[in-house]
Amino acid sequence: MGMVNPALQSAIEAMSLDERLELVEYIEGTVPVAVTERQKATIRSRAAELEADPSIGLSWGELKARLAARRA
Repeated sequence: MGMVNPALQSAIEAMSLDERLELVEYIEGTVPVAVTERQKATIRSRAAELEADPSIGLSWGELKARLAARRA
C-alpha cells in the first residue's frame, strides 16, 4: 500500500468536517463496499467527537508508527 500524496493529505487536513464527510461519501461511491446507514452515522458521530476534541485522535505519523510497531 502506497502513501497518500503529501499535497492531497495536506488538502484533506485543511478541509472542514463537513467537507471531509462529503469526500468520504464520494470515495465510498467509488469503492465496491457496502456501508450501512448505521455505520455512516457512527462515522459521522466519531468525526464530530474528534472535531470537538482533537486530542482524542492520532496524527497520521502516530498512526503509521503504531501500525509499524504491530508489524515488528
